[in-house]
Amino acid sequence: MLRIRWHGHSLFQVTDGDTTIATDPHDGASLNLPAPDFKADAVTLSHDHQDHANGLHLFNCPHYTKPVDAKVGTSRLRGVACYHDDDRGKRLGPNVAWSMTMQGIQVTHLGDLGHYLSPSQMFQIGSPDILIVNTGANIALTEDNIALLSPKIIIPMHYYTPGIDFPYFHMKTVLDFTDGKKDVEHVGEEHTYTRDNIQGRPRIHVYKPPRKRR
Repeated sequence: MLRIRWHGHSLFQVTDGDTTIATDPHDGASLNLPAPDFKADAVTLSHDHQDHANGLHLFNCPHYTKPVDAKVGTSRLRGVACYHDDDRGKRLGPNVAWSMTMQGIQVTHLGDLGHYLSPSQMFQIGSPDILIVNTGANIALTEDNIALLSPKIIIPMHYYTPGIDFPYFHMKTVLDFTDGKKDVEHVGEEHTYTRDNIQGRPRIHVYKPPRKRR
């Protein structure tokens, strides 16, 4: 059994009950989101832009910032080098696509992937059961990379949510991504996955966005 909780933007808490991985931690305040308040055994970082990395100091555990294969408790981590843009990182820098496998379920977080995956990158990533993707910018590119990886579950992230303070560009909403698509499920703030319940037709799982209390 695997539980995933969305803490807003690109930060997810992925746990099997024994090991917890945090992805791309924000600090809460800089995005006008609740600050993350959970402990992790490891943090993965796709890239060092402020909205993905300024919460690193909140986690007293190993921080994985470069592509590597590692075992953390009951989780296997694998980072695959890629880029934030379509010019080999010359404009926006590098990006790491992180996969974490627990209980036989592979969760892949693409960070801010900015180009089509190469055959080599696809091979290294493998076959994610659950794919977490940026849907707030280039949706067509995101959809093409989803098609290349063929996940069973797609989780949108990094899109406009009510109350978020994101001054860098105008992010799209989740409806811009899901409109017209079938098999869209709203799953709340947290959802549990097993090998059995991820089978069947590919589905989009939309998580309830956290909001800062007034």
